[in-house]
Amino acid sequence: MIVMKRLKYMAAVILLAVFPACNTLDIPPVSVIQDPDIFTDDAGIAAYMASLYSRMPMEDFKFSTVEGTAGFNTWNIINSLSINTGENANRNNGGFSSPARGYWGDAYGVIRYANNLIENLPKYSGNFTKDKIARWVGEAKFIRAYTYFALVKRYGGVPLVKVVQEFNGSNAEELKVPRSSEQESYDFIAADLDSAYAGLGETSESKGRVNKYIAAAFKSRAMLFAGSIARYGTPYTANGIVVCGMPASKANDYFKASYDAAKLLENKYSLYKKKWSATDKLATADNYADLFLDATSTETIFIKGYSFPESVHSWDAVNAPAHLTSTYGDRFCPTLDYVELFDGLPKNAKGQLNTLDINGAYKVYNNVRELFDTCEPRLRGTVLLPGQKFKDGYTDLRRGTFVESIDPATPILKFFPDDSKTAYSQIAFYKTNVKESSDWKPAGQVTIVLSTGEKIYASGQDGPTSNKGSASVTGFAGRKYMDPVLPSANTTLHRSIQPWIEIRYAEILLNRAEAALELQQNGGTIAGVDLQQDAFTCINLIRERAGATMLTDRTELSASASIPKEMGTGGYVLAPNRGLQIIRIERRKELAFENKLYWDMCRWRTFDQEVNARTWRMCNPFLFAKGAKPELADYVNGKYIFDCRFDERNSSFTFPVRNYYEPIPGGEITKANLSQNPGY
Repeated sequence: MIVMKRLKYMAAVILLAVFPACNTLDIPPVSVIQDPDIFTDDAGIAAYMASLYSRMPMEDFKFSTVEGTAGFNTWNIINSLSINTGENANRNNGGFSSPARGYWGDAYGVIRYANNLIENLPKYSGNFTKDKIARWVGEAKFIRAYTYFALVKRYGGVPLVKVVQEFNGSNAEELKVPRSSEQESYDFIAADLDSAYAGLGETSESKGRVNKYIAAAFKSRAMLFAGSIARYGTPYTANGIVVCGMPASKANDYFKASYDAAKLLENKYSLYKKKWSATDKLATADNYADLFLDATSTETIFIKGYSFPESVHSWDAVNAPAHLTSTYGDRFCPTLDYVELFDGLPKNAKGQLNTLDINGAYKVYNNVRELFDTCEPRLRGTVLLPGQKFKDGYTDLRRGTFVESIDPATPILKFFPDDSKTAYSQIAFYKTNVKESSDWKPAGQVTIVLSTGEKIYASGQDGPTSNKGSASVTGFAGRKYMDPVLPSANTTLHRSIQPWIEIRYAEILLNRAEAALELQQNGGTIAGVDLQQDAFTCINLIRERAGATMLTDRTELSASASIPKEMGTGGYVLAPNRGLQIIRIERRKELAFENKLYWDMCRWRTFDQEVNARTWRMCNPFLFAKGAKPELADYVNGKYIFDCRFDERNSSFTFPVRNYYEPIPGGEITKANLSQNPGY
């Protein structure tokens, strides 16, 4: 009997997987397993839920703008959302990579099966307790809301299919559901999440499944998005329905809903501080990196789990520094623009990394790490800096090496002005005095023999190199989510199993701070709450854990003018005022490489201005051969300079305004007579 039940539920899962993208007219044939076969005991529900959860549109390790099924479930992740935002530069792509992959039919397949459970499970109340039915219906409503949010943030108002549709042979027109307004769509998502919160328990039934606080956390995200669309979006009407955008008068309502939902998680989760130290920067950096890998983290709210060998991803193999992986590597290259957001770095009046003295000559550093010694710990926990210990080696980041006849004590003027995109090969001094390699691999390296007889590579084993399609393209590598104990030799495709953290408490604090300040600055109130003070408190909790400079007074979150571009740290991060600019910068620092910032820039409607013929910047370390000593195969001790410049590929990024909404797939428009989004 036990064997037969297992086979039955395996078949049920297979059934749900076989019909992932069926449209509203598809009905499983009567010969396959039906609800009475599944809605009989806990094991049947577990199989049903497993299928629903597995098909949630989560933009995790397997999300790509160029591969996979509608962008989901790719094996490679060669293009993620972060290459568009200035977080990351990917050597495979030198321009905007649209995530518009036509995610639609798969979504309505998930919604159909969620609807089926919501509608039909209560009919089997004799098989389960009332609490169990409420929990499972709550989970299905969460998954339905999650899936609708994936649609709405892409398309605006969408058809809201709330029941299981059945085709009787003559009702095809009745089954064509028109687009609802964007406001109606967000209100439906909110109602589902409220219902889920009411029905779910305080703890998850099993790891990776939702509870009431996960529903509240997700509501804080979705309603923050809705509030921003109402405040910053432009309404667009089709067939008498405002399918894109919402009335500005609704903004405060959504921001309040976001704030209230975030507040529900207070004292339920906390920022991860297991290794945190007020005095030890390296410990605080490791603490930040560990929060993405520690299964016991108090910060983790909602995850997608992986396990070897049945469920794996390739984050490490695809993204590790080039010489610390046996497959691929080097697709994780944080930009200098991103690095410059952090505290503790020497900067010029523009807020850019300053590696020059008062005469315009390069400062000479005693080793490759010295420039970043005083950086905000969160930077080192997010980014692998030159010479940083990782896995079973060091990041070997070096653009080239000055020949031994060049004395570090002799000033070298900057190769070319900041705004120049001149190639190094056009500079006579450089061509004569700098040795470099076109390949990061040892076999392709130019070897320099020192006067001591020792040998070093001209360029680092992790780049950047003169070959613009190889190794790091920014002078940095990524650390977030990377497994530090996976040996380089085992860093191969389909071997990574660290879970994806879809929601964590830091995001909730940031949601709460932003919603509070949006309300405070626009006449909104919450009884008994000083909203500006609350935002100040939330931001400082984040900054303290990060080891960043604390805000000193809540008035720093003011409605005064933002710092303009090139007038200070983060000036390119656009916002209506300085207070919101501080919060937006904090989100970029904290949530980078988690596929959140792309959607932030969309909801703020700043993408087209921030990323307009934009070329991201890089930082090239150069070693002096004079006095250099190779201590390890991937670490050369010696004096260095750093040249900050535009990406050597001169890649340019531009965000088309119409991309704030994606085009509804043509086949769906024809099928249901839907209106298309503006610009398509």
